[in-house]
Amino acid sequence: MSYFRRFLIVSVCGVVQIFFASYVLLGLLNLNFFELPSDSFLLPGILIILGSSYLTISYYLGDKKLNNMLYDEYSALRYYKLGAIGYAINGFGVFLIFSMQDWSNWDLVSANRMIYQIAAFAWMVFGFLMLIFSWGDYQEYHAERSS
Repeated sequence: MSYFRRFLIVSVCGVVQIFFASYVLLGLLNLNFFELPSDSFLLPGILIILGSSYLTISYYLGDKKLNNMLYDEYSALRYYKLGAIGYAINGFGVFLIFSMQDWSNWDLVSANRMIYQIAAFAWMVFGFLMLIFSWGDYQEYHAERSS
């Protein structure tokens, strides 16, 4: 594992998550200009599971010296800060989504649409945060190469 490899894994997962979240949100607003097959919606989850599995296995079975460099306090602090920001943004977004609902005409379709909105918003928020985290890895990769 290296900074660049972790950058690639996390950024690809983030971009795919953002793409599918955008697609769902555009569909809810009836702004989709193309159609995806429903089977393709497994892709973000599969990529996250595979990427997380690879990162976990490389952490436990990889070189200890390299792992100490990759998973240092700076990376952990960046991860925790971004996670806290993500949960705050997500909480605010869920509050807005709940407050925008038309509760007078509430039915099963409206509830389903709200669940999709909440899920898509969470995918998008955490997809962007994954890109921000991976950008830090990219900067570390360039700093490592220049020294």
